[in-house]
Amino acid sequence: IEKFEILLKSDRIDLKELKNLAFNGCPSDNGIRSLTWKILLNYLLLDRTQWASHLAKQRELYRGYIRETIIQPGLKSTSLSDIVDHPLSSAPDSSWTAYFKENEILLQIDKDVRRLCPDLCFFQRKTDYPCAEIMNQEIGFENLRKRIVSTSLKVESQSQSRLTGRLEFQSNQILRKNKTNSSNFISDDNEYEVLADGCEAHWEVVERILFVFSKLNSGQSYVQGMNEIIGPIYYTFATDPNVEWRGKIKRTYVS
Repeated sequence: IEKFEILLKSDRIDLKELKNLAFNGCPSDNGIRSLTWKILLNYLLLDRTQWASHLAKQRELYRGYIRETIIQPGLKSTSLSDIVDHPLSSAPDSSWTAYFKENEILLQIDKDVRRLCPDLCFFQRKTDYPCAEIMNQEIGFENLRKRIVSTSLKVESQSQSRLTGRLEFQSNQILRKNKTNSSNFISDDNEYEVLADGCEAHWEVVERILFVFSKLNSGQSYVQGMNEIIGPIYYTFATDPNVEWRGKIKRTYVS
């Protein structure tokens, strides 16, 4: 522990020496593991004197990502000013086509992160640092939580009839009603506590990070299992004993 503390307090951190120390594991005492991971993952620079300016730049960059990928589409989805580009438009360049495709990815991310590390209640708790850029939006703004709810209500499951070969559609409400009649069925509606407006659970923060990542990396997008990778990283950063670091991690793009 002493070797870690001496190295991490240096003005210029020796990356090779840090890797050698961390090879057999990092102690969690005094936030050593959190700080070591941040350096090894290029979250922090090796020069300690540049940490403040670097983090400020990265936080502003993340705010820009949020405005571009979440806030602007959320405001546009509730706007009636654009008559040409509408949800039923079949134009190949329609922004609504991309919007609906993104919803499919968002639903998969939501399904995965809700069950992230089920042995820990941490991810179901609300964070003390909700995203102000999203929470301070005007009434009618469609955040990811509302977007998921509205998408889930509109999604219909389709099955092919063996007799006619036609597609038969059945709404989720009917499916849910049928499942409720089963004694072994547990409703998803009661599985997780719904937080009040203005609050965010930790899994929602992870969801936002993964969604922003999928939009910025459209070629790779989201792959199932990414939530299991970012989960331990986020948990380690978000439980840093240093309160200042905990506040910064909620406002910085960590993917």
